[in-house]
Amino acid sequence: MRINNVVKITGLAAAGLLALTACGATTAGSTTGGSEPSSSSSVAASPSASASPLASTSSEGAGTSSGSYTVAAWALPISESGDKLGTIKGESFSVDIYQVATDVASKDSMFVDKETKENLLKKGAPIVYLNYVVTNTSSADIPLSHSLITPSAKYADWKYLGGMPSDSSSDGYKKHGLSSTGTKLKEEAPFVLKPGESFNVAENFGYASGKETEISATMTPATADGKLDHDKKQSANTTVTLK
Repeated sequence: MRINNVVKITGLAAAGLLALTACGATTAGSTTGGSEPSSSSSVAASPSASASPLASTSSEGAGTSSGSYTVAAWALPISESGDKLGTIKGESFSVDIYQVATDVASKDSMFVDKETKENLLKKGAPIVYLNYVVTNTSSADIPLSHSLITPSAKYADWKYLGGMPSDSSSDGYKKHGLSSTGTKLKEEAPFVLKPGESFNVAENFGYASGKETEISATMTPATADGKLDHDKKQSANTTVTLK
């Protein structure tokens, strides 16, 4: 197994090197799709602020209907725009995967190749937005922490541990009617996802049409005191092909 090194740069100064190991593992789970590789060592560049959620309102009571989904009371409205690429099917949850839009990165990412010094996602590089609609398919409530059930994508031949770089600017998410958090402002955990209810959360990464992409999702429910119940952790995955 090859070892790839990643360096993190804060502002204009190098803060050090982060060792990343070449990866290619797939997670347990289910259904359709495809993904693509990336190569050589990478370096992390100046930190970027996390994308903020869509404008939100306070929530009370039962979930509301949004297209073919029933939105959890604490969740933001669900977007069904874009092309549906596939579905992850876990033991008690499912994730519908939508390719919503392509755009360009608003700034350089945090990661650069250690050997070539090339940024892995440069400003102006094409990116793609995927939206994940998570649904409780069981007959019991699923109490979730702030980590929710957050799917993540990785090209099948991606060689760095830690996932793929993205454009963290909140403007891009807002532009395409998406959210990187999934919850309304001022909502507090536990976020109870009732049977049949859904929420959505989005991400972006470097875009290459026709690439097979592995998407994995892990659900770790919260206990009554708000801690994660690792004994009930569930994972599932699938592979889709970007359009």
